[in-house]
Amino acid sequence: MKTQRGFTVVELLIVMSITLILLGLATINLVHSQQTASLTSMEEIVIADLSQQQLKSMIGDTEGRLTQDSYGIHFDSNRYVLFHGTYSAGDTSNFVVNLDSNMQFNNPGFDVIFSRLSGEITAPTAIELQDNTNSKLERIHLNTLGTVTQVESL
Repeated sequence: MKTQRGFTVVELLIVMSITLILLGLATINLVHSQQTASLTSMEEIVIADLSQQQLKSMIGDTEGRLTQDSYGIHFDSNRYVLFHGTYSAGDTSNFVVNLDSNMQFNNPGFDVIFSRLSGEITAPTAIELQDNTNSKLERIHLNTLGTVTQVESL
């Protein structure tokens, strides 16, 4: 008598179930990693733009204008605007940086203006950047010298 070789339906179902569970867990971890990386990269871009605006104020960059000016960043809930002098929404020389649709600033409607030559700001400031998909919050602290002193992950 010949013996039959192969897998039973129950064995196949068990292997497929384990495989699907492992794939599901891997997918969840990858999505979480992508969200964390997205928030971290946006935070790094904001810090780089803060440093760039401060440096422009300190060296007296004119960007082709006749006079030197201070530089700053205006924060809205879903974007921020790089500007010189005082913030004016209609100024064509402004540079707008839009956030991803799942991110927002929790404290919109304020400006960080770096004074000309010293690069200082008027008061210590905290900028809160939040990822709405997982409610993760990053808080960037600036001292009166305009330097990032701390970045908190909340």
